[in-house]
Amino acid sequence: MGAANPEVRAGVLRLTSAIPEVSVTKATVDGQPVLNLTAGSALFAGHSEYVLTINARTGLPIRSENSKTAPGEKPSPAAAYESSRVKVADIAAGKF
Repeated sequence: MGAANPEVRAGVLRLTSAIPEVSVTKATVDGQPVLNLTAGSALFAGHSEYVLTINARTGLPIRSENSKTAPGEKPSPAAAYESSRVKVADIAAGKF
């Protein structure tokens, strides 16, 4: 339930940005301000570099991708995220 709380997301982002191998850059996606959190290859035994793009206002993830790979490695496909709420009535009706 913590991920739904903006204060929890902000705290996790502050902690993540304190990791020396993680860089945070500002950008825009579809006209919306975003933050790109790049986890350097040092965190992945020198194999890859990953970028998590989050909405700068809400902290919700937008996409993640493997931005650099080691020689001979195939990049993984980018993952896109979408956030929505489910109501108890929808679950009871089988809509989720």
